[in-house]
Amino acid sequence: MNNFYLMSIQYDGTNFSGWVKQTNKKTIQGELESAFSKNAKLPVKLLGASKTDAGVHALDQKVWIELDYTPNLTGLKNTLNKALPNQIFINSIINVDNNFKVRNVKEKTYIYRLRFEKYDVFRQYYTYFWNLPKFELSKLKEVLNLFVGTHDFLNFSGLKINEIDKISPIRTINDIQTNILDSELEIIFKAKGFIRYQIRTIMGCVFAYLNNKISLQVIKETLELKHPKLPYIADAKGLTLISIDY
Repeated sequence: MNNFYLMSIQYDGTNFSGWVKQTNKKTIQGELESAFSKNAKLPVKLLGASKTDAGVHALDQKVWIELDYTPNLTGLKNTLNKALPNQIFINSIINVDNNFKVRNVKEKTYIYRLRFEKYDVFRQYYTYFWNLPKFELSKLKEVLNLFVGTHDFLNFSGLKINEIDKISPIRTINDIQTNILDSELEIIFKAKGFIRYQIRTIMGCVFAYLNNKISLQVIKETLELKHPKLPYIADAKGLTLISIDY
């Protein structure tokens, strides 16, 4: 009889090619499967709740696992954490029902962090340094507000036209909040789900707008699919998956 579990894991995505396992590339999923195979030496099925991109970090990625044995969960967590690279850490492992769906989430929270005014070498892999010492917070909130609600985010994603039959570009962003701490700005996105590169393309256009490279009207028309996709995407290192709620 198979058993089902839910892991919460955190990782520094700097040197990984994203969550999804890929041939000849270091990925989070690949490292987890390798840790299981080296230590448990038994089959495992893994499914992540969020397919984070290369360079993106996580504090609470959720991972569904199926095992054909019953482990001691504390021992399994400790054993796997010893086997995993220092950039990946399992926070917890709990039992779940066999009908639990890891991707059927209530809400995901991501934060895009950027620094302004002061460069910090110790934060260089976790924040984007934005060399714009002064900006209007009201102007930032105005452009971010365009993306709240339900929209067709095709022009603000990494989707290609031939993918929209399988992956819908219509998504709902529940809320976008801003928080300034010293020389660091946090932009918090909340939604049931995001598409590939969605937050990064939004932030790329936000930066371009605040640098007076594009107008608010152009961004609005791009979101409404009245304007071609814009050539802006923010650096992955500023983005972190904070939490996933069920």
